[in-house]
Amino acid sequence: MSASYKRSMLSESIGFNAIVDPKFKTNAINVRFILPISKERSAGYALAASLLTTSCQKYPSVTLLNRKMNRLYCGSASVSINKLGNYQVINVSFSALCNCYALENEDILGELLDIAENCLLYPNIEDGGFSKNEYAIKYKDLLDTIEAEINDKRDYTLKKCMGIAYKNEISAFSSYGQKEDVLKLTPQSTYDAYKELLSTSAIEIFLVSPKPEPSVADKFKKIFSAANRENPMTLPSFITPSPLKSKPEEFTEVLPVTQCKMAMAFKTDCDQVYTMMLLNMLYGATPFSLLFSNVREKLSLCYYCLSSYSETKQTLIVDCGVLKSNIETAKAEIIKQLENIANGEFSDELLENTRMSAYNSIKSLGATSSSYVRWYFTNIIRNENRTVESAIAKFKAVTREQIMAAAASLKLDTVYILEASSEEESVNE
Repeated sequence: MSASYKRSMLSESIGFNAIVDPKFKTNAINVRFILPISKERSAGYALAASLLTTSCQKYPSVTLLNRKMNRLYCGSASVSINKLGNYQVINVSFSALCNCYALENEDILGELLDIAENCLLYPNIEDGGFSKNEYAIKYKDLLDTIEAEINDKRDYTLKKCMGIAYKNEISAFSSYGQKEDVLKLTPQSTYDAYKELLSTSAIEIFLVSPKPEPSVADKFKKIFSAANRENPMTLPSFITPSPLKSKPEEFTEVLPVTQCKMAMAFKTDCDQVYTMMLLNMLYGATPFSLLFSNVREKLSLCYYCLSSYSETKQTLIVDCGVLKSNIETAKAEIIKQLENIANGEFSDELLENTRMSAYNSIKSLGATSSSYVRWYFTNIIRNENRTVESAIAKFKAVTREQIMAAAASLKLDTVYILEASSEEESVNE
C-alpha cells in the first residue's frame, strides 16, 4: 500500500488531514492553532500554549503526565511556536506507538487521544489561572528564550533585518512576544489568553499513521465541539506581500562582538513561487550557488553568505558574516550577483544543478512524519494539490527567462549591519 492523503472539514474553521503511510510504526498527531500576530496578545498565546503539554487536570504535574506518556511505549507531547507571514502558528504534537505493535493489545491510540483531549481542553487551573508551579517554569523559559535571541548573532541579525523590512506590519513582531509583554502576564491573564486562543483560532489537525484511523476525525470533532468556539477565524490567506519602501533603509548597530554580520532584504512583486524558489537556490541557497561560489569562495569577502526566501512576504534575504573592512564591497558584490542573474549571466550547468537540488529535496518527502505535515500544510497555504510528480514538473517548466525576470523584479528594501566593536575579528562567532 502506498501513502495516501485526505483532507476534510470538521467545521468551517477546523480542517482535518489524514496521511497514511504503512512504513511508520507510530501515530503522530499535530494540532495547529493559527492566529494573527499581535503585539498585545502573542506573548500570552505563546506562554499559554507552552503550558498545554506540561500538565492537565487529569495529570496535574509534569511528572504525572510524563509518566503516562512513557507508559505509551515512550510517547511524546510537545509544543512549538512559529511565525508564518502575518500569523502565529502554534503546533501541539502528540505521538505514540501504533496499536498493532503493543505487547498486550492495549488501545494506545485511544489513550493518546484521551491525553490530547485533556491537554487541549482541560489545562491545570487553580485560582482562576494556570497552576503556579508549571506557570513559573514556563514563564521563565519564555523570558529566557526571548533574552537569548541576542546570543545567536546570525539569528539576531536576521530578525532585526526583518523587523525593519516589515516595519508597520504585524509580521515585524515576534511570535513569542516582547519581553515587556511577557512581564505583564499573570497565571490568570495567561489562562484568559488560552481561552481566547481556543475560541478564536483557525485549526488544522494532521494525523500521520501507518493505517487508516477514521475514528480520529470523529474524536477531534467531538473534542472541539465541547470547546467554546463562538467566533473562530477561518483559514486565512497567508500570502501577504510586504510593500517596497520608497528608498532602501540602512541601519547599523554596534555591539561588543568580534564578527560583523549583515542582512539585506529584497522585495518582489513576482508571485511565481516555483520560479522564486529556483532563483533563491541558484542565487544563494545551495553549496554551488553564485553567492557561495563568488562572494565567499572566489572573492573571500564573507565567512558565510547565503539567501533565503519567504513566499508569504515575497521577500528574499541575504545574510553574511563579514569583516568590517569588507562590508561595502560585499554589499556591492551581493547586489551584482543578483544583477548577473537578471542579465542571464549564469550557466546552463548551474541551472540544471539547481533543478536537481530542488528535485532531491522534494523526493525526501515521507522520510519523517513531520515532512508530511510540512508538505501538506504548505499545500493548504498555497491552495494547491501538489504531488511529488507535479511539483517536479513545475520546477522543470521554469525557464531561464522567467528566472531572469524574477531576479530583475527584486529590489533592495533594507540593509541591517551588526558592527563589531572589537578590533580583532573572529571566524568562530
